[in-house]
Amino acid sequence: MQIPHFDPVLQLPYYYPCNFPFIHEAMKRKGSESRFSLLANARMYGLPAISDTGNLRWYFSKLGYKEAIWSTTERKGLPDFEQGLKEIRARISEGELFLATGTSYFLPYCDDYMNPRYIEKHTEPGSRLYLVDHWIGVHGIYDDHLLVYDPVPAQFSGPVGREDFHGFWKGNVSIPELAEAGRREELLKYCTLEVEMEERLTPGTLKDAMRSTLATSAHEFLSGREVSEGERTFYFGHAASVRIKMNLQLAMTDAEKLQSVAVQVFDMRWSRYFLRDLLQDMAEVCGPEYASIHIEFGEIIKEWEQAHKLFRFRADKSVMNAEQLRLLDAFVNELIKREYRFYERVAALLQGVPLLGKRSAADGSPLPLPDEDMLLRIILEGCAEINATRHAKIPVELGLQAPLYGRDGNLDSLGLISLLAIIEQDILDGMGVELLLAEENALSDRSSPFRTIESLIDYIRDKLPKVLTAV
Repeated sequence: MQIPHFDPVLQLPYYYPCNFPFIHEAMKRKGSESRFSLLANARMYGLPAISDTGNLRWYFSKLGYKEAIWSTTERKGLPDFEQGLKEIRARISEGELFLATGTSYFLPYCDDYMNPRYIEKHTEPGSRLYLVDHWIGVHGIYDDHLLVYDPVPAQFSGPVGREDFHGFWKGNVSIPELAEAGRREELLKYCTLEVEMEERLTPGTLKDAMRSTLATSAHEFLSGREVSEGERTFYFGHAASVRIKMNLQLAMTDAEKLQSVAVQVFDMRWSRYFLRDLLQDMAEVCGPEYASIHIEFGEIIKEWEQAHKLFRFRADKSVMNAEQLRLLDAFVNELIKREYRFYERVAALLQGVPLLGKRSAADGSPLPLPDEDMLLRIILEGCAEINATRHAKIPVELGLQAPLYGRDGNLDSLGLISLLAIIEQDILDGMGVELLLAEENALSDRSSPFRTIESLIDYIRDKLPKVLTAV
């Protein structure tokens, strides 16, 4: 049994995340228009972003926007393999692609297949890698094999034996050698999830969605927002470019720091590639006025790539001197100004086009109370982020009984506030509910609700109904 007329995309630009082909296929099979560039830019992938620690990621959750085009349901782990196969058959009988997540260590067509290096790179001392399960789509099921779709990076669509698929679907969490790997506690066996459309796009509404997405990107770039959470600050759009320039000035006499800035400039190119793709698609879908914008932005990208080459060249101490660095600084400064003027023209072109919607607890949508597993996942993810920056770790392996704050905890008051800020943001992202967890009386209470993960879950659940009933 298999999905009829399944002819998926196998090749797409290398910088797109591995889940995007499945989102694209799910939308197409539900009768919606779809473009990879829109899926990415509606999540602000085209907006440059950097943290004060130098990390470049897509911090969409910190900007407060709703899911405009697509979202995924909460991950769920099925009871066992046989129950999972039943769900796969049911989904395929309805003509739908079944999404599963697991480990590439057991996929025969992957470079990771039974590769010792896969284990080593996640467990070697000082490794900064953490475990992330891999997405595949199942489009057929038979007695001895399943038909899987895995375009990134394998560009594969074909059969996988039942036993290999079983190994894949048990996930990284079932590999004993990965017991000490980062974020293992967040993973699930026999995990699945679904893609949901926020709106079925017709040719007409596709154009509207593209214009709103580009207008929002231009608005955010020109706004140059700085978002602070605890001890961390995140810079968006023009503010990210200015941050790069500031880092350059601080690195003028330090070749190692200059190399670090070169890496930041190199990594920031991804966001510009995503926006370039959107402009190219808009020239095709929305009209020729976007063709010249696409060409101009391509020139800006080339200049940033030239800046990266100059950074790397000047990082060699043997050729670095004050005059060359002054010229490099001037080149970057003019490039930042040019990019800002470009976005001003884009904003002027799209004046009056509505921006993407913002999240709100009062937007009329239902806000279900989370269960303990959902809150535990949110808190564990926050603990993992805090642990990445601290020597004294939160012992997340203790689960609900892990101490956080107080006599037995490893967090001081500043560390606790940072953790609570992360949890507040994740609850806002997931449920549209804004909470204030770091209340002074709770921080000073002898029986603080922040003693353990379990007491923190109870504290959050006590607060959530008050917010939800007030909506």
